[in-house]
Amino acid sequence: MRKIIVFIPILLLTALILVGAGCGGDGTTSVAIPKLDVAGGDIQDVPRYPGSVRVYHAPMYGIPNAIVVVYVTSASIDTVSDFYETQLPANGWKSESSAEIMEEFGLTYMYVGQTATKDGQEIFVLVRDSSDYSGYTEVNISFRELTE
Repeated sequence: MRKIIVFIPILLLTALILVGAGCGGDGTTSVAIPKLDVAGGDIQDVPRYPGSVRVYHAPMYGIPNAIVVVYVTSASIDTVSDFYETQLPANGWKSESSAEIMEEFGLTYMYVGQTATKDGQEIFVLVRDSSDYSGYTEVNISFRELTE
């Protein structure tokens, strides 16, 4: 039951942060994504989808040692999700989900839309249609250092 409790707060937290930060949900759209990354960096050991553009990078409000990074790409949601489904475990990330949780909630991906951990760190990767860039896929990655 612990895994369900971990999954739901991270999902809700990520949604609240992204809406509060202005990443989506404001109804604005653009024909093309930016050509250059916004300031900030990529998360170590979290692969970036090839050819994506970083459109957002900021600390999570009120959570120390935590950031949100958002990328956009023209690749499909399934293609991007498949990429993270293979690349995250290849980079040492471990899913918090079990086969039972996957089945119970009708989930498809263990590493997309769910929590993964590695060496005292936690990520949550959300792949969805971009609400800011019509016709593009958005990759939201929340990262935080876990404290004991």
